[in-house]
Amino acid sequence: MARQQLGERLAGSPVGSLVKPLLMRRYLRRPEEVDIEVTSSCDADCIMCPRRRMSRNPGPMALPLFRKIVDEAVELGVRDLVLNGYGEISTLRNYRDYLAYIRTKSRSIRILVNTNGMRMTEALASAYVEYEVDLVNIAIDGATAATYEGIRKDLKLDTVEANVRQLIAIRNQAGANRPFIMVQMLLLPENEHEGEMFLEKWTGVADQAGLSGVVSRVGSVKTIPISNRKSKAKPCFLLWRQFPILSDGTVALCCDDWNGQGSVGNVTTQSIKELWGNQQRQTLRQLHVDGRAQDIDVCGACQDPRTPPWWFGSGR
Repeated sequence: MARQQLGERLAGSPVGSLVKPLLMRRYLRRPEEVDIEVTSSCDADCIMCPRRRMSRNPGPMALPLFRKIVDEAVELGVRDLVLNGYGEISTLRNYRDYLAYIRTKSRSIRILVNTNGMRMTEALASAYVEYEVDLVNIAIDGATAATYEGIRKDLKLDTVEANVRQLIAIRNQAGANRPFIMVQMLLLPENEHEGEMFLEKWTGVADQAGLSGVVSRVGSVKTIPISNRKSKAKPCFLLWRQFPILSDGTVALCCDDWNGQGSVGNVTTQSIKELWGNQQRQTLRQLHVDGRAQDIDVCGACQDPRTPPWWFGSGR
Protein backbone atom coordinates (compact mmCIF):
# COMPACT_ATOMS: atom_id res chain seq x y z
CA MET A 1 0.00 0.00 0.00
CA ALA A 2 2.84 2.43 0.86
CA ARG A 3 4.39 1.88 -2.56
CA GLN A 4 1.10 2.47 -4.34
CA GLN A 5 0.46 5.65 -2.37
CA LEU A 6 3.95 6.96 -3.12
CA GLY A 7 3.53 6.18 -6.81
CA GLU A 8 0.25 8.11 -6.84
CA ARG A 9 1.79 11.06 -4.97
CA LEU A 10 4.72 11.13 -7.38
CA ALA A 11 2.45 11.11 -10.39
CA GLY A 12 0.36 13.92 -8.94
CA SER A 13 3.16 16.18 -7.73
CA PRO A 14 4.31 19.21 -9.78
CA VAL A 15 7.51 17.50 -10.89
CA GLY A 16 6.07 14.00 -10.96
CA SER A 17 3.30 14.93 -13.38
CA LEU A 18 5.86 14.53 -16.13
CA VAL A 19 6.38 10.86 -15.26
CA LYS A 20 3.89 8.10 -15.97
CA PRO A 21 2.57 6.33 -12.85
CA LEU A 22 3.35 2.96 -14.41
CA LEU A 23 6.99 3.91 -14.70
CA MET A 24 7.13 4.91 -11.05
CA ARG A 25 5.50 1.68 -9.90
CA ARG A 26 8.02 -0.30 -11.90
CA TYR A 27 10.94 1.30 -10.08
CA LEU A 28 9.30 0.88 -6.70
CA ARG A 29 8.97 -2.89 -7.11
CA ARG A 30 12.70 -3.68 -6.98
CA PRO A 31 16.07 -2.11 -7.61
CA GLU A 32 17.43 -2.42 -11.14
CA GLU A 33 20.94 -2.46 -9.77
CA VAL A 34 22.39 -4.03 -6.64
CA ASP A 35 25.90 -2.79 -5.88
CA ILE A 36 27.84 -5.29 -3.79
CA GLU A 37 31.04 -4.17 -2.12
CA VAL A 38 32.71 -7.58 -2.23
CA THR A 39 35.60 -6.06 -0.31
CA SER A 40 36.36 -2.71 1.29
CA SER A 41 40.12 -3.31 1.02
CA CYS A 42 42.07 -1.57 -1.71
CA ASP A 43 45.62 -1.55 -3.06
CA ALA A 44 45.60 2.15 -4.00
CA ASP A 45 45.46 5.53 -2.32
CA CYS A 46 43.69 7.82 -4.79
CA ILE A 47 43.50 11.55 -4.20
CA MET A 48 39.75 11.73 -4.97
CA CYS A 49 38.72 8.80 -2.75
CA PRO A 50 37.62 9.31 0.87
CA ARG A 51 38.27 5.71 1.91
CA ARG A 52 41.33 6.63 4.02
CA ARG A 53 38.84 8.24 6.44
CA MET A 54 36.48 5.27 6.68
CA SER A 55 35.44 4.40 10.21
CA ARG A 56 34.37 0.90 9.14
CA ASN A 57 36.83 -1.98 9.07
CA PRO A 58 38.32 -2.92 5.70
CA GLY A 59 38.02 -6.48 4.48
CA PRO A 60 36.04 -8.86 2.29
CA MET A 61 32.32 -9.51 2.40
CA ALA A 62 31.68 -12.91 3.98
CA LEU A 63 30.82 -15.42 1.27
CA PRO A 64 27.60 -16.65 2.99
CA LEU A 65 26.33 -13.04 3.09
CA PHE A 66 27.27 -12.57 -0.56
CA ARG A 67 25.33 -15.70 -1.48
CA LYS A 68 22.27 -14.48 0.42
CA ILE A 69 22.36 -11.20 -1.51
CA VAL A 70 22.74 -12.94 -4.86
CA ASP A 71 19.91 -15.37 -4.08
CA GLU A 72 17.54 -12.53 -3.23
CA ALA A 73 18.58 -10.39 -6.19
CA VAL A 74 17.99 -13.22 -8.65
CA GLU A 75 14.63 -14.05 -7.09
CA LEU A 76 13.54 -10.40 -7.37
CA GLY A 77 14.57 -10.20 -11.02
CA VAL A 78 17.28 -7.59 -10.47
CA ARG A 79 18.95 -6.76 -13.78
CA ASP A 80 22.49 -5.81 -12.70
CA LEU A 81 24.90 -6.95 -10.02
CA VAL A 82 27.67 -4.37 -9.77
CA LEU A 83 30.72 -5.67 -7.92
CA ASN A 84 31.70 -2.25 -6.78
CA GLY A 85 32.24 -0.11 -3.73
CA TYR A 86 35.21 1.41 -1.95
CA GLY A 87 37.50 -1.57 -2.35
CA GLU A 88 39.26 -3.40 -5.15
CA ILE A 89 37.92 -6.79 -6.26
CA SER A 90 41.36 -8.03 -7.28
CA THR A 91 42.50 -7.98 -3.64
CA LEU A 92 40.19 -10.95 -3.03
CA ARG A 93 42.09 -14.23 -3.06
CA ASN A 94 38.95 -16.27 -3.67
CA TYR A 95 37.35 -14.02 -6.30
CA ARG A 96 36.40 -17.09 -8.35
CA ASP A 97 34.04 -18.23 -5.58
CA TYR A 98 32.11 -14.96 -5.83
CA LEU A 99 31.91 -14.92 -9.63
CA ALA A 100 31.09 -18.62 -9.89
CA TYR A 101 28.24 -18.40 -7.41
CA ILE A 102 26.48 -15.71 -9.42
CA ARG A 103 26.58 -17.86 -12.53
CA THR A 104 25.32 -20.95 -10.68
CA LYS A 105 22.22 -18.92 -9.78
CA SER A 106 21.65 -17.10 -13.06
CA ARG A 107 23.05 -17.13 -16.58
CA SER A 108 21.22 -13.95 -17.51
CA ILE A 109 21.78 -11.51 -14.65
CA ARG A 110 24.39 -8.97 -15.71
CA ILE A 111 27.69 -8.80 -13.83
CA LEU A 112 29.52 -5.47 -13.90
CA VAL A 113 32.97 -4.96 -12.42
CA ASN A 114 34.78 -1.71 -11.69
CA THR A 115 38.51 -2.03 -11.10
CA ASN A 116 41.76 -0.10 -11.11
CA GLY A 117 43.33 -2.94 -13.10
CA MET A 118 46.61 -3.09 -11.18
CA ARG A 119 46.18 -6.70 -10.03
CA MET A 120 44.14 -7.89 -12.99
CA THR A 121 46.35 -10.91 -13.56
CA GLU A 122 46.02 -13.43 -16.35
CA ALA A 123 44.10 -15.71 -13.97
CA LEU A 124 41.64 -12.98 -13.00
CA ALA A 125 41.18 -11.85 -16.59
CA SER A 126 40.47 -15.45 -17.58
CA ALA A 127 37.90 -15.72 -14.79
CA TYR A 128 36.10 -12.64 -16.14
CA VAL A 129 35.81 -14.42 -19.48
CA GLU A 130 34.96 -17.84 -18.04
CA TYR A 131 32.14 -16.53 -15.84
CA GLU A 132 30.82 -14.24 -18.56
CA VAL A 133 31.21 -10.97 -16.73
CA ASP A 134 29.27 -8.52 -18.87
CA LEU A 135 31.32 -5.37 -18.30
CA VAL A 136 34.76 -4.64 -16.91
CA ASN A 137 35.35 -0.93 -16.41
CA ILE A 138 38.96 0.04 -15.73
CA ALA A 139 39.63 3.49 -14.29
CA ILE A 140 42.80 4.94 -15.82
CA ASP A 141 43.10 8.55 -14.72
CA GLY A 142 45.94 9.70 -16.91
CA ALA A 143 47.63 9.26 -20.26
CA THR A 144 51.16 9.58 -18.89
CA ALA A 145 52.77 7.84 -15.94
CA ALA A 146 53.61 11.08 -14.16
CA THR A 147 50.01 12.27 -14.15
CA TYR A 148 48.38 8.90 -13.49
CA GLU A 149 50.69 7.90 -10.64
CA GLY A 150 50.26 11.28 -8.99
CA ILE A 151 46.50 10.62 -8.81
CA ARG A 152 46.31 6.86 -8.24
CA LYS A 153 49.12 6.47 -5.76
CA ASP A 154 50.74 3.04 -5.32
CA LEU A 155 49.68 2.00 -8.86
CA LYS A 156 51.81 1.83 -12.02
CA LEU A 157 50.43 2.96 -15.36
CA ASP A 158 52.48 0.57 -17.50
CA THR A 159 51.26 -2.41 -15.45
CA VAL A 160 47.62 -1.35 -15.66
CA GLU A 161 47.79 -0.72 -19.41
CA ALA A 162 49.45 -4.10 -20.00
CA ASN A 163 46.77 -5.82 -17.93
CA VAL A 164 43.98 -4.21 -19.95
CA ARG A 165 45.55 -5.33 -23.22
CA GLN A 166 45.99 -8.82 -21.78
CA LEU A 167 42.29 -8.96 -20.86
CA ILE A 168 41.35 -7.93 -24.40
CA ALA A 169 43.65 -10.59 -25.85
CA ILE A 170 42.35 -13.37 -23.58
CA ARG A 171 38.74 -12.56 -24.45
CA ASN A 172 39.44 -12.38 -28.17
CA GLN A 173 41.48 -15.58 -28.19
CA ALA A 174 38.57 -17.36 -26.49
CA GLY A 175 36.22 -16.13 -29.22
CA ALA A 176 34.02 -14.63 -26.51
CA ASN A 177 31.89 -11.51 -26.76
CA ARG A 178 32.07 -10.81 -23.04
CA PRO A 179 33.21 -8.90 -21.11
CA PHE A 180 32.67 -5.54 -22.77
CA ILE A 181 35.87 -3.71 -21.88
CA MET A 182 35.66 -0.03 -21.02
CA VAL A 183 38.38 2.36 -19.93
CA GLN A 184 37.50 5.66 -18.30
CA MET A 185 39.32 8.71 -17.09
CA LEU A 186 37.86 10.76 -14.26
CA LEU A 187 38.52 14.36 -15.19
CA LEU A 188 40.31 16.22 -12.43
CA PRO A 189 42.21 19.51 -12.42
CA GLU A 190 45.36 17.37 -12.24
CA ASN A 191 44.66 15.43 -15.46
CA GLU A 192 42.14 17.28 -17.63
CA HIS A 193 44.94 18.44 -19.94
CA GLU A 194 45.45 14.78 -20.93
CA GLY A 195 41.86 14.00 -21.83
CA GLU A 196 42.33 14.04 -25.60
CA MET A 197 45.59 12.12 -25.32
CA PHE A 198 43.82 9.46 -23.27
CA LEU A 199 41.06 9.08 -25.86
CA GLU A 200 43.57 8.85 -28.70
CA LYS A 201 45.50 6.15 -26.84
CA TRP A 202 42.50 3.93 -26.12
CA THR A 203 39.94 4.52 -28.86
CA GLY A 204 39.92 1.44 -31.07
CA VAL A 205 41.81 -0.59 -28.46
CA ALA A 206 39.23 -0.98 -25.69
CA ASP A 207 35.58 -1.45 -26.64
CA GLN A 208 34.88 2.01 -25.27
CA ALA A 209 37.01 4.85 -23.98
CA GLY A 210 35.44 7.78 -22.19
CA LEU A 211 35.84 10.75 -19.91
CA SER A 212 33.67 11.37 -16.87
CA GLY A 213 33.37 13.88 -14.05
CA VAL A 214 34.31 13.14 -10.48
CA VAL A 215 31.73 13.67 -7.75
CA SER A 216 32.25 15.07 -4.27
CA ARG A 217 31.30 11.85 -2.44
CA VAL A 218 28.69 13.64 -0.34
CA GLY A 219 31.02 16.53 0.39
CA SER A 220 33.99 14.47 1.58
CA VAL A 221 36.19 15.14 -1.46
CA LYS A 222 37.35 18.71 -1.96
CA THR A 223 37.62 18.33 -5.72
CA ILE A 224 34.72 20.13 -7.39
CA PRO A 225 33.12 18.33 -10.34
CA ILE A 226 34.43 19.67 -13.64
CA SER A 227 30.87 20.14 -14.91
CA ASN A 228 29.76 21.78 -11.63
CA ARG A 229 26.26 20.46 -12.25
CA LYS A 230 23.70 21.34 -9.61
CA SER A 231 20.12 20.17 -10.01
CA LYS A 232 19.04 19.69 -6.41
CA ALA A 233 15.50 20.74 -7.21
CA LYS A 234 15.05 17.46 -9.11
CA PRO A 235 14.77 14.10 -7.34
CA CYS A 236 17.88 11.92 -7.61
CA PHE A 237 17.18 8.78 -9.63
CA LEU A 238 19.56 6.67 -7.53
CA LEU A 239 16.97 6.32 -4.76
CA TRP A 240 14.71 4.55 -7.25
CA ARG A 241 17.33 2.55 -9.12
CA GLN A 242 20.29 1.57 -6.98
CA PHE A 243 20.74 -0.59 -3.88
CA PRO A 244 24.34 -0.34 -2.59
CA ILE A 245 25.48 -2.86 0.01
CA LEU A 246 28.72 -2.32 1.91
CA SER A 247 31.01 -5.21 2.79
CA ASP A 248 29.50 -5.68 6.28
CA GLY A 249 25.95 -5.79 4.92
CA THR A 250 25.11 -2.14 5.64
CA VAL A 251 22.79 -0.73 2.98
CA ALA A 252 24.13 2.69 2.02
CA LEU A 253 21.86 5.43 0.72
CA CYS A 254 23.61 5.53 -2.66
CA CYS A 255 26.97 4.77 -4.25
CA ASP A 256 28.41 8.06 -2.94
CA ASP A 257 27.59 7.17 0.67
CA TRP A 258 31.09 5.78 1.25
CA ASN A 259 30.88 5.37 5.03
CA GLY A 260 27.27 4.23 5.31
CA GLN A 261 26.23 7.52 6.91
CA GLY A 262 22.78 7.36 5.35
CA SER A 263 22.21 3.68 6.03
CA VAL A 264 18.67 2.36 5.58
CA GLY A 265 19.32 -1.00 7.23
CA ASN A 266 21.43 -4.13 6.94
CA VAL A 267 20.91 -7.20 4.75
CA THR A 268 22.25 -9.50 7.45
CA THR A 269 18.94 -9.11 9.30
CA GLN A 270 16.50 -8.08 6.55
CA SER A 271 15.91 -8.87 2.91
CA ILE A 272 16.53 -6.68 -0.10
CA LYS A 273 12.79 -6.61 -0.75
CA GLU A 274 12.00 -5.42 2.79
CA LEU A 275 14.65 -2.71 2.76
CA TRP A 276 13.81 -1.48 -0.74
CA GLY A 277 10.24 -0.73 0.26
CA ASN A 278 10.57 0.12 3.93
CA GLN A 279 9.10 3.31 5.35
CA GLN A 280 12.49 4.94 5.86
CA ARG A 281 13.40 4.69 2.18
CA GLN A 282 9.94 5.79 1.10
CA THR A 283 10.23 8.87 3.31
CA LEU A 284 13.59 9.73 1.76
CA ARG A 285 12.14 9.41 -1.72
CA GLN A 286 9.25 11.65 -0.79
CA LEU A 287 11.61 14.33 0.51
CA HIS A 288 13.29 14.30 -2.90
CA VAL A 289 9.96 14.55 -4.70
CA ASP A 290 8.98 17.47 -2.48
CA GLY A 291 12.21 19.31 -3.33
CA ARG A 292 13.58 18.83 0.19
CA ALA A 293 16.59 16.63 -0.52
CA GLN A 294 18.72 19.08 1.46
CA ASP A 295 16.91 17.90 4.60
CA ILE A 296 18.77 14.58 4.23
CA ASP A 297 22.34 14.93 5.52
CA VAL A 298 23.92 12.79 2.79
CA CYS A 299 21.88 14.30 -0.04
CA GLY A 300 22.30 17.86 1.22
CA ALA A 301 26.08 17.52 0.92
CA CYS A 302 25.91 16.02 -2.59
CA GLN A 303 26.95 18.30 -5.45
CA ASP A 304 25.88 16.05 -8.30
CA PRO A 305 22.49 14.34 -7.95
CA ARG A 306 21.82 11.88 -10.77
CA THR A 307 18.89 13.13 -12.78
CA PRO A 308 18.79 11.75 -16.34
CA PRO A 309 16.83 13.84 -18.89
CA TRP A 310 13.79 11.59 -18.91
CA TRP A 311 13.49 11.48 -15.10
CA PHE A 312 10.99 14.12 -13.97
CA GLY A 313 11.39 15.94 -17.23
CA SER A 314 14.89 17.36 -16.99
CA GLY A 315 18.37 16.82 -15.69
CA ARG A 316 21.71 15.75 -16.97
